[in-house]
Amino acid sequence: MLPDREHPLYYLDAETLLTATYVWVDDELKALQAQSFKLPPKQKHQKATLAELLTLAIFLLLQGQDLAKGYLAAKTTLKAYFPSLPHLSRFYRVLQKAHVLWAHLAHRLAGGEGLLQVVDLKPLPLAHGQRIHGLALPDAAVGVGPLGAFGGYVLMPVMNERGLFFRWLILPGNARETWGRELVEGLPAVLGDRGFRWVQGVKTPPYRVRGGRVVETGWKGWMGRVRNWIETRFSVMVRSLGLHRIEARSYWGLVARVNLILLVHNLIRSRVLLRMAGVEL
Repeated sequence: MLPDREHPLYYLDAETLLTATYVWVDDELKALQAQSFKLPPKQKHQKATLAELLTLAIFLLLQGQDLAKGYLAAKTTLKAYFPSLPHLSRFYRVLQKAHVLWAHLAHRLAGGEGLLQVVDLKPLPLAHGQRIHGLALPDAAVGVGPLGAFGGYVLMPVMNERGLFFRWLILPGNARETWGRELVEGLPAVLGDRGFRWVQGVKTPPYRVRGGRVVETGWKGWMGRVRNWIETRFSVMVRSLGLHRIEARSYWGLVARVNLILLVHNLIRSRVLLRMAGVEL
Protein backbone atom coordinates (compact mmCIF):
# COMPACT_ATOMS: atom_id res chain seq x y z
CA MET A 1 0.00 0.00 0.00
CA LEU A 2 1.41 3.37 -1.02
CA PRO A 3 1.90 5.72 1.97
CA ASP A 4 0.51 8.69 0.02
CA ARG A 5 -2.65 6.79 -0.97
CA GLU A 6 -4.38 6.30 2.36
CA HIS A 7 -7.93 7.29 1.40
CA PRO A 8 -10.18 4.19 1.29
CA LEU A 9 -11.67 5.20 -2.07
CA TYR A 10 -8.34 4.31 -3.68
CA TYR A 11 -8.98 0.67 -2.74
CA LEU A 12 -12.73 0.22 -2.13
CA ASP A 13 -15.76 0.77 -4.30
CA ALA A 14 -18.57 2.92 -2.91
CA GLU A 15 -20.76 0.00 -1.85
CA THR A 16 -17.95 -1.72 0.07
CA LEU A 17 -16.96 1.57 1.69
CA LEU A 18 -20.55 2.23 2.77
CA THR A 19 -20.89 -1.26 4.24
CA ALA A 20 -17.57 -1.06 6.10
CA THR A 21 -18.50 2.36 7.49
CA TYR A 22 -21.87 1.13 8.74
CA VAL A 23 -20.34 -1.94 10.40
CA TRP A 24 -17.73 0.23 12.14
CA VAL A 25 -20.30 2.81 13.32
CA ASP A 26 -22.73 0.15 14.53
CA ASP A 27 -20.00 -1.72 16.43
CA GLU A 28 -18.77 1.51 18.05
CA LEU A 29 -22.27 2.56 19.14
CA LYS A 30 -22.96 -0.86 20.64
CA ALA A 31 -19.63 -0.74 22.49
CA LEU A 32 -20.40 2.72 23.86
CA GLN A 33 -23.86 1.63 24.98
CA ALA A 34 -22.27 -1.30 26.83
CA GLN A 35 -20.01 1.23 28.58
CA SER A 36 -23.06 3.36 29.59
CA PHE A 37 -22.06 6.20 27.26
CA LYS A 38 -25.03 8.52 26.76
CA LEU A 39 -25.94 8.55 23.07
CA PRO A 40 -27.95 11.39 21.46
CA PRO A 41 -31.68 10.91 22.11
CA LYS A 42 -33.87 9.78 19.24
CA GLN A 43 -35.71 12.64 17.56
CA LYS A 44 -39.51 12.67 17.53
CA HIS A 45 -40.89 10.50 14.69
CA GLN A 46 -37.32 9.57 13.67
CA LYS A 47 -37.48 6.41 11.54
CA ALA A 48 -33.87 6.08 10.42
CA THR A 49 -31.58 4.78 13.15
CA LEU A 50 -28.74 6.80 14.65
CA ALA A 51 -26.21 4.38 13.13
CA GLU A 52 -27.68 4.93 9.65
CA LEU A 53 -27.58 8.73 9.91
CA LEU A 54 -24.06 8.81 11.31
CA THR A 55 -22.90 6.36 8.63
CA LEU A 56 -24.37 8.52 5.88
CA ALA A 57 -22.70 11.67 7.24
CA ILE A 58 -19.29 9.95 7.36
CA PHE A 59 -19.80 8.39 3.91
CA LEU A 60 -20.65 11.76 2.33
CA LEU A 61 -17.50 13.34 3.77
CA LEU A 62 -15.38 10.40 2.64
CA GLN A 63 -16.64 11.04 -0.88
CA GLY A 64 -15.85 14.75 -0.59
CA GLN A 65 -19.48 15.79 -1.04
CA ASP A 66 -21.23 18.79 0.45
CA LEU A 67 -23.44 17.50 3.28
CA ALA A 68 -26.64 19.22 2.14
CA LYS A 69 -26.36 18.37 -1.56
CA GLY A 70 -25.07 14.89 -0.89
CA TYR A 71 -27.84 14.14 1.60
CA LEU A 72 -30.59 15.27 -0.74
CA ALA A 73 -29.10 13.16 -3.53
CA ALA A 74 -28.76 10.17 -1.19
CA LYS A 75 -32.52 10.15 -0.56
CA THR A 76 -32.82 8.97 -4.18
CA THR A 77 -29.53 7.28 -5.10
CA LEU A 78 -29.08 5.42 -1.78
CA LYS A 79 -32.73 4.66 -1.07
CA ALA A 80 -32.02 0.91 -1.16
CA TYR A 81 -29.62 1.35 1.78
CA PHE A 82 -31.48 4.12 3.65
CA PRO A 83 -35.20 3.65 2.90
CA SER A 84 -36.55 6.10 5.51
CA LEU A 85 -34.30 9.14 5.66
CA PRO A 86 -35.76 12.17 7.45
CA HIS A 87 -35.92 15.77 6.22
CA LEU A 88 -32.59 17.57 5.83
CA SER A 89 -33.28 19.83 8.83
CA ARG A 90 -33.83 16.80 11.08
CA PHE A 91 -30.61 15.23 9.74
CA TYR A 92 -28.75 18.40 10.73
CA ARG A 93 -30.30 18.32 14.20
CA VAL A 94 -29.14 14.75 14.71
CA LEU A 95 -25.59 15.68 13.64
CA GLN A 96 -25.57 18.66 15.98
CA LYS A 97 -26.82 16.60 18.92
CA ALA A 98 -24.03 14.11 18.20
CA HIS A 99 -21.15 16.61 18.49
CA VAL A 100 -19.90 15.01 21.73
CA LEU A 101 -20.13 11.56 20.13
CA TRP A 102 -18.06 12.72 17.12
CA ALA A 103 -15.32 13.99 19.44
CA HIS A 104 -15.36 10.83 21.54
CA LEU A 105 -15.00 8.56 18.51
CA ALA A 106 -12.17 10.72 17.14
CA HIS A 107 -10.35 10.44 20.48
CA ARG A 108 -10.76 6.66 20.48
CA LEU A 109 -9.26 6.42 17.00
CA ALA A 110 -6.33 8.69 17.89
CA GLY A 111 -5.29 6.54 20.82
CA GLY A 112 -4.23 9.51 22.95
CA GLU A 113 -0.90 11.27 23.07
CA GLY A 114 2.27 9.87 21.57
CA LEU A 115 5.98 10.32 22.09
CA LEU A 116 5.92 13.48 19.98
CA GLN A 117 3.13 16.02 19.37
CA VAL A 118 2.63 18.89 16.92
CA VAL A 119 0.34 21.90 17.46
CA ASP A 120 -0.74 24.65 15.07
CA LEU A 121 -3.59 27.04 14.20
CA LYS A 122 -5.97 26.64 11.24
CA PRO A 123 -8.45 29.41 10.28
CA LEU A 124 -12.13 28.46 10.01
CA PRO A 125 -13.52 31.34 7.92
CA LEU A 126 -17.28 31.78 7.89
CA ALA A 127 -17.37 35.19 6.20
CA HIS A 128 -15.19 37.41 4.02
CA GLY A 129 -15.40 41.02 2.86
CA GLN A 130 -18.42 43.04 3.99
CA ARG A 131 -20.09 39.91 5.37
CA ILE A 132 -17.58 39.95 8.22
CA HIS A 133 -19.59 42.74 9.92
CA GLY A 134 -22.83 40.75 9.79
CA LEU A 135 -21.45 37.59 11.41
CA ALA A 136 -23.29 37.20 14.72
CA LEU A 137 -22.23 33.78 16.03
CA PRO A 138 -21.04 33.67 19.68
CA ASP A 139 -17.34 34.50 20.18
CA ALA A 140 -16.75 34.91 16.42
CA ALA A 141 -14.08 37.49 15.65
CA VAL A 142 -12.17 39.00 12.75
CA GLY A 143 -8.80 37.43 12.10
CA VAL A 144 -6.19 37.28 9.36
CA GLY A 145 -5.53 34.07 7.43
CA PRO A 146 -3.63 33.06 4.29
CA LEU A 147 -6.34 34.68 2.12
CA GLY A 148 -6.59 37.90 4.13
CA ALA A 149 -9.12 39.06 6.68
CA PHE A 150 -11.95 36.71 7.61
CA GLY A 151 -14.70 36.48 10.18
CA GLY A 152 -15.10 33.30 12.18
CA TYR A 153 -12.95 31.02 14.29
CA VAL A 154 -9.64 29.19 14.35
CA LEU A 155 -9.02 25.53 15.07
CA MET A 156 -6.10 24.69 17.37
CA PRO A 157 -5.49 20.92 17.19
CA VAL A 158 -2.75 18.76 18.65
CA MET A 159 -1.50 15.83 16.55
CA ASN A 160 0.57 12.87 17.71
CA GLU A 161 3.41 11.34 15.71
CA ARG A 162 0.96 8.89 14.11
CA GLY A 163 -0.74 11.81 12.35
CA LEU A 164 -3.95 11.59 14.43
CA PHE A 165 -5.64 14.49 16.22
CA PHE A 166 -6.42 13.81 19.89
CA ARG A 167 -6.93 17.30 21.37
CA TRP A 168 -8.34 20.48 19.89
CA LEU A 169 -9.97 23.80 20.68
CA ILE A 170 -12.16 26.14 18.64
CA LEU A 171 -11.16 29.73 19.39
CA PRO A 172 -12.25 33.16 18.09
CA GLY A 173 -10.77 34.22 14.76
CA ASN A 174 -8.41 36.73 16.38
CA ALA A 175 -6.97 34.16 18.82
CA ARG A 176 -3.27 34.06 19.55
CA GLU A 177 -1.27 30.95 20.20
CA THR A 178 -1.04 31.73 23.93
CA TRP A 179 -4.84 31.37 24.25
CA GLY A 180 -4.50 27.62 23.97
CA ARG A 181 -1.71 27.02 26.46
CA GLU A 182 -3.96 24.70 28.50
CA LEU A 183 -4.31 22.48 25.43
CA VAL A 184 -0.64 21.43 25.48
CA GLU A 185 -0.21 21.42 29.25
CA GLY A 186 1.34 18.20 30.48
CA LEU A 187 2.17 16.87 27.00
CA PRO A 188 5.70 15.61 26.27
CA ALA A 189 7.75 16.91 23.33
CA VAL A 190 5.43 19.41 21.63
CA LEU A 191 6.58 21.13 18.42
CA GLY A 192 5.09 24.38 17.11
CA ASP A 193 5.87 27.33 14.88
CA ARG A 194 7.38 30.61 16.12
CA GLY A 195 3.99 31.91 17.25
CA PHE A 196 4.11 29.41 20.12
CA ARG A 197 7.40 30.70 21.53
CA TRP A 198 5.56 32.22 24.52
CA VAL A 199 3.74 28.96 25.32
CA GLN A 200 5.56 26.94 27.95
CA GLY A 201 6.44 23.41 26.92
CA VAL A 202 6.36 24.02 23.14
CA LYS A 203 9.65 23.88 21.23
CA THR A 204 9.84 26.35 18.33
CA PRO A 205 12.39 27.33 15.66
CA PRO A 206 14.90 30.09 16.49
CA TYR A 207 13.37 33.60 16.37
CA ARG A 208 14.56 37.20 16.27
CA VAL A 209 13.85 39.81 18.90
CA ARG A 210 13.96 43.58 18.64
CA GLY A 211 17.45 44.63 17.69
CA GLY A 212 18.04 41.67 15.41
CA ARG A 213 19.34 39.25 18.05
CA VAL A 214 18.56 35.60 17.29
CA VAL A 215 17.28 33.53 20.19
CA GLU A 216 18.34 29.88 19.88
CA THR A 217 15.83 27.28 21.11
CA GLY A 218 17.61 23.97 20.57
CA TRP A 219 15.64 23.39 17.36
CA LYS A 220 17.02 20.55 15.23
CA GLY A 221 16.73 20.12 11.48
CA TRP A 222 14.51 17.03 11.69
CA MET A 223 12.01 18.92 13.84
CA GLY A 224 11.09 21.18 10.94
CA ARG A 225 10.17 18.22 8.77
CA VAL A 226 8.09 16.67 11.55
CA ARG A 227 6.29 19.94 12.27
CA ASN A 228 5.30 20.17 8.61
CA TRP A 229 3.33 16.94 8.99
CA ILE A 230 0.46 18.89 10.49
CA GLU A 231 0.31 21.11 7.40
CA THR A 232 -0.14 17.94 5.34
CA ARG A 233 -3.02 16.84 7.58
CA PHE A 234 -4.61 20.28 7.24
CA SER A 235 -4.39 19.92 3.46
CA VAL A 236 -6.23 16.59 3.64
CA MET A 237 -9.02 18.13 5.74
CA VAL A 238 -9.36 21.08 3.37
CA ARG A 239 -8.96 19.31 0.04
CA SER A 240 -10.86 16.10 0.79
CA LEU A 241 -13.14 16.86 3.75
CA GLY A 242 -14.27 20.45 3.17
CA LEU A 243 -12.83 22.14 6.26
CA HIS A 244 -12.71 25.39 4.28
CA ARG A 245 -16.40 25.40 3.32
CA ILE A 246 -18.22 24.97 6.62
CA GLU A 247 -21.51 26.87 6.41
CA ALA A 248 -22.73 26.88 10.00
CA ARG A 249 -25.65 29.01 11.22
CA SER A 250 -25.07 28.25 14.90
CA TYR A 251 -22.03 27.79 17.10
CA TRP A 252 -22.91 24.20 18.02
CA GLY A 253 -23.54 23.42 14.39
CA LEU A 254 -19.98 24.59 13.71
CA VAL A 255 -18.63 22.46 16.58
CA ALA A 256 -20.46 19.40 15.24
CA ARG A 257 -19.08 19.87 11.72
CA VAL A 258 -15.50 20.38 12.94
CA ASN A 259 -15.70 17.33 15.22
CA LEU A 260 -17.12 15.28 12.35
CA ILE A 261 -14.31 16.32 10.01
CA LEU A 262 -11.67 15.47 12.62
CA LEU A 263 -13.32 12.08 13.16
CA VAL A 264 -13.35 11.28 9.43
CA HIS A 265 -9.73 12.41 9.14
CA ASN A 266 -8.71 10.05 11.96
CA LEU A 267 -10.79 7.31 10.35
CA ILE A 268 -8.85 7.73 7.09
CA ARG A 269 -5.45 8.05 8.74
CA SER A 270 -5.92 5.05 11.04
CA ARG A 271 -6.92 2.84 8.05
CA VAL A 272 -9.62 1.17 10.15
CA LEU A 273 -12.01 0.83 7.20
CA LEU A 274 -9.34 -0.76 5.04
CA ARG A 275 -8.61 -3.36 7.70
CA MET A 276 -12.32 -4.10 8.08
CA ALA A 277 -12.63 -4.59 4.32
CA GLY A 278 -9.62 -6.94 4.30
CA VAL A 279 -7.42 -4.65 2.19
CA GLU A 280 -4.85 -4.10 4.94
CA LEU A 281 -3.90 -6.56 7.67
